[in-house]
Amino acid sequence: MRLVIADTTKLTLNSQTLGLLIGLPKSADELVVVGHCTCLQSTEKAVSSPLYKGLGLSTPDWKRTVLQSEACFPAGTKPCGILLSMPSGTGEEEAHSAVAQISSDRSIQTACRGVWYAIISMVGTTVSCFSSTSGRLEAAEITGHDVQGTLSTHTRLLRLQSSLICHIEPSKPDISGLLEGVRSPRTSFLLQAQQIVLTGDLEQSLEDTLPPGTESPVSVQLLECISDGGTPVAPTLTIQPSPTRRVELTLPLDLLVFVNPTSTIATVVKVLKEAICSQLRAEEQLLTWKNTPCSIVIRHRHIPSQDCPITVLYPSVPMGGSALTDSDLLDMRKALHLFLGLPQDCPYLRHTNREYFSKITGAHMFFSSSSSPTTAGTHLVSPHMAVRNTRVSDGDMVTVRGDYSYHHYMQDKINDDGWGCAYRSLQTLWSWFVHQGYTSRPPPTHRQVQQALVDVRDKESSFVGSREWIGSFEVSTCLNQLLGIQCKIHYCSSGAEMGSVGRILLHHFKTQWTPVMIGGGVLAHTILGVDYSEKTGEIRFLVLDPHYKDAEDIKTVVDKGWCGWKPVTFWNQQAHYNLCLPQRSKEI
Repeated sequence: MRLVIADTTKLTLNSQTLGLLIGLPKSADELVVVGHCTCLQSTEKAVSSPLYKGLGLSTPDWKRTVLQSEACFPAGTKPCGILLSMPSGTGEEEAHSAVAQISSDRSIQTACRGVWYAIISMVGTTVSCFSSTSGRLEAAEITGHDVQGTLSTHTRLLRLQSSLICHIEPSKPDISGLLEGVRSPRTSFLLQAQQIVLTGDLEQSLEDTLPPGTESPVSVQLLECISDGGTPVAPTLTIQPSPTRRVELTLPLDLLVFVNPTSTIATVVKVLKEAICSQLRAEEQLLTWKNTPCSIVIRHRHIPSQDCPITVLYPSVPMGGSALTDSDLLDMRKALHLFLGLPQDCPYLRHTNREYFSKITGAHMFFSSSSSPTTAGTHLVSPHMAVRNTRVSDGDMVTVRGDYSYHHYMQDKINDDGWGCAYRSLQTLWSWFVHQGYTSRPPPTHRQVQQALVDVRDKESSFVGSREWIGSFEVSTCLNQLLGIQCKIHYCSSGAEMGSVGRILLHHFKTQWTPVMIGGGVLAHTILGVDYSEKTGEIRFLVLDPHYKDAEDIKTVVDKGWCGWKPVTFWNQQAHYNLCLPQRSKEI
């Protein structure tokens, strides 16, 4: 048995606890792990398993965990194993004993719905894998692999967007009739771009149905059902007259489905129907907000701990009320962060967090953070992802964490050649906070920056509309005035002294993650990372240059060194420098 995992360091849970592995079958004896989540604890006080109590673990509720995972992970994936995270210092024999005990829990096989499943034991950075087949536990192999490439080769990603009408009693939402309508043999689907109808009686493969070069995700539409009389009707829930007040709600559908391209259309239709039902069951739990009927919003997100998109559902607008804010949904996000193994000090699941479906012919790359840069609007996103790392011997290399947009000279129809480099670096810093969901406000224009500096009495009114330079202090002032972001300023008396900032930058990128603006002499740049050796003192800087003037071409940007690793001699040895280090707020 073999598990394909892109990076075992992503398998992070909260302290000593149990997790569920989410995967896709690649072959009869090979699974591709695309994600994981923390097991939900049993809510019944009477339920306390001696097995888990003896391991110092809370009794897991496997059924509830599987249902929550179905709401978050794309359809077509399934629970494929257990992740056991144990404290550093746990002995190998003790870890193996814990694995053997957990494998004896028959409810796991029911939850994983497979003939075999894996148990991964993590003790510190040591990872061991076992498979359980017909109750027998044996060692299993973990292979590192490009999960995105494997998914591109062996699966096709479908995206279905639609909506359905339901009528509910606010005190007791019930959508069973709607589910029955979706499962009807008459329900069919449409491949939108290709205008091909999918029905449950077609035996040809999806691979043979899609034209060559079809891009992913493939857009699918839920068609109307055809009644016996031949009249098109949408799946609906029929309500008998009742003295109880019922309200009409529109339930959105926005679901992602992995399918094997060799699957028949009949199989694809069946998977789509079950995926719709699964999402509707998840929505049923959110149809009221504080006993008031409420609409629902669906978001797809990329988060660094997973190798596939994550879907989150939120209550949106209570009937007769105002739209719920991110503050209203804080408790829901905290629970989702715990479930998905996300840090509790950075937003990943806010409405303001962005999602990027980057379409590539013949393959699918979900989001720009996956492995390479993309273009968002008129700006390159995270161009450093295309830079080849040239390592410092015995160095510790850390780079910016999270996406940002590359802002440089001559963009936005503004000719700022010769004076706007610090403005552009400020915009790049600001864009990081946009991409991470801290704000939905776009980076400020040059004029808005100037006006903010006038408003805080840092500049005279004549500064607005001028071509005057700004520096690190002005960048810090603007981030604080316009975005509420605090910054630290570090002074270097000369470019030669930049060799001494290695520890400062390492600590910054490990804890704050944000790009750093640096101004010195008459130039400004953005630092995206550092590679520093404590042993030898050698240091290299990952620099993004705002002085670039040409088109948004990643090859030119990287090949010509506009984004790349620079030695300490890159900095003017006679000029003094100020580093502006933005401090992110610890929040979700």
